[in-house]
Amino acid sequence: MTKRVCGNCRWFRKDRFCWRYPEANTTTPDAACGEWADASITPEQEDRKELTRQFAVAIMSTQWAANCPEGQVWAVAASLAAAEPQIQRENEQ
Repeated sequence: MTKRVCGNCRWFRKDRFCWRYPEANTTTPDAACGEWADASITPEQEDRKELTRQFAVAIMSTQWAANCPEGQVWAVAASLAAAEPQIQRENEQ
């Protein structure tokens, strides 16, 4: 897992400024804040990850989750998140 420090954040610039908070003074690569965004993944991948998490939380509130084999909730949530763009395209036709 990527360490949550400014140097690994999408908002951190090499000139030691934060794109998220440009009005802030310079920062160091080992500093951290609550607005961290992983620079090693694309914004689309981050959105997919968040959508998968939301589906998993929703699934866990169902009766089905009580009898679900371990790990299957995340697999189902990931497949639902992956289907979302396809569903949108089908609805547009």
